[in-house]
Amino acid sequence: MITVKSNFEVRIKMWSGSLCFVLIIILLSDVQKVEGEWKRPNIVFIIADDMGYDDVSFHGSDQIMTPNIDLLAYTGVALERYYSHAACTPSRSALLTGKYAHVTGMQGYPLTNSEDRGLPVTEKIMPQYFKELGYATHLVGKWHVGQSRTDFLPTMRGFDTHFGHRGGFIDYYEYTLQEENGVEEVTGFGLFRNLSVAWNDEGYITDLYTKEAKSIIMSHNDSQPLLLVVAHNAPHSANTAAVLQAPPDAVRSMRHIESPQRRIYAGMVKRLDESVGEIVNTLLEKNIINNTIIVFVSDNGGMTSGDSMNYASNWPLRGLKMSPFEGGIRVNGLIWSQNLTENNHSWKGYFHVSDWLPTLMRAVGADPPLGIDGFDLWDNIIKNKPSKRTEMYEFDDIGGHYTIFFNEYKLVTGHVPTELGDYEGGEELKSIIGNGPDYNDTLQNSVMYDVLCSIGKPFDFEKAKLRDKLKLTCHEEVEKNPHLCFPQNTLWCLYNVIEDPCETENLSENNQGFIRSMLNRLQKEIARSIPRQKVKRDPRSSPRLHNYTWDVWADDINPSLVSS
Repeated sequence: MITVKSNFEVRIKMWSGSLCFVLIIILLSDVQKVEGEWKRPNIVFIIADDMGYDDVSFHGSDQIMTPNIDLLAYTGVALERYYSHAACTPSRSALLTGKYAHVTGMQGYPLTNSEDRGLPVTEKIMPQYFKELGYATHLVGKWHVGQSRTDFLPTMRGFDTHFGHRGGFIDYYEYTLQEENGVEEVTGFGLFRNLSVAWNDEGYITDLYTKEAKSIIMSHNDSQPLLLVVAHNAPHSANTAAVLQAPPDAVRSMRHIESPQRRIYAGMVKRLDESVGEIVNTLLEKNIINNTIIVFVSDNGGMTSGDSMNYASNWPLRGLKMSPFEGGIRVNGLIWSQNLTENNHSWKGYFHVSDWLPTLMRAVGADPPLGIDGFDLWDNIIKNKPSKRTEMYEFDDIGGHYTIFFNEYKLVTGHVPTELGDYEGGEELKSIIGNGPDYNDTLQNSVMYDVLCSIGKPFDFEKAKLRDKLKLTCHEEVEKNPHLCFPQNTLWCLYNVIEDPCETENLSENNQGFIRSMLNRLQKEIARSIPRQKVKRDPRSSPRLHNYTWDVWADDINPSLVSS
């Protein structure tokens, strides 16, 4: 097959069995260095919502196949120890500011639609930094760092455009969100285009966001660099009447999964993975893939049970979303660009969500900002050097727990509910009927596989062996240690998370001196934190007062009169 990509380039692609051969005839190369002028790379940052650690096949899942995401990992760099905050609002606040969520008062329980609160407008955030570098900035999908006031909204804070939902989630077809507003349970429409309600859009929300992202890419003026954040609704749960929602064809393709609920969840993840493939293919069609950095992350761990459960699996990690245990905060993460690395496709260093801002700024040739918590880890990743990061923190002052990482050790203090800190997602969610899909066939039939062929980097299936390396195997340790440590009062839980990633062995009894030194560090960090305001749901937010939408509702309310 011969395709003309532009006036200057002809690609001849031939497939033979599992191999892809590419002959590229370049008449005039569209390189990124023209007469000494370097073009800043584009950035496409894709976020999955409440996706479990075991819900990508590059971590070893034989149940849910994510071939497009996997091939990005195998040909880019999989971040083996990528950490986020334990919930949506904190993780997005840290991503945008480069600061721990507790430094901006955005830690702990995520924002509700009926709260008059947001990421402080005094904080400079990612799109503002990148606009100063000449970037076009677009957000598709979830915002969730403030929506009660116009000043909190994304187009007021550096994004040129926003199409998506402003709160925690929406229904996948009707785009509504249901919650308590302090007086009653209410439901409102939650899909917006910039400052207007998006009444006329229709379709499955994952597909709708994919379509919007592709449109932005294709209409982009490539004389200007692009920052595109695609923050999917998937695979977050929907409203309580229909918690799991996926297109019928996606669910039918998952008939090898025994659990009926998990089957629907897998259909949601399938559509998400297909979205990733379509977005990357659009970068190819636009002819800008050779100067684009792609990031894929989960915002926090999955919610296997309890409130907002979506049947995600963090197995074999311990704990759920909202938990400081590894299942709540150690999540899926990768970074890709066409020539990022030829050899080292996984990186073992600590990487925290707050590190993205400085790391990506360095990647595009800019100096990272001062006075933030994030580290610039770009050079460490591409040269496979140890991480600069040796400490991390996870705070929930309303929930009452505080966690510190120091080198290979992690200390959990305070109170963690037992329902958030157990092992879930084992055999009851992993069972397969028959043999399940063939992994290599799935990779070969993906859009990303064809993209790699098209850019002259046909996938070497030897790289898929990285999957065995990335798969965590602590099942025996979990079974041997049924008595789990839960912190309370002066009982602390200390783990070596490098040797014991599943947190099965509490080391606190024989390390009291070391614990005291960690507690001293923890207290100094607590002193930096801004307390998270108690959740105050305001009935003035009620959608029936705002044309049955979750639109801005507090612009005329004096902030000083809002109780904390």
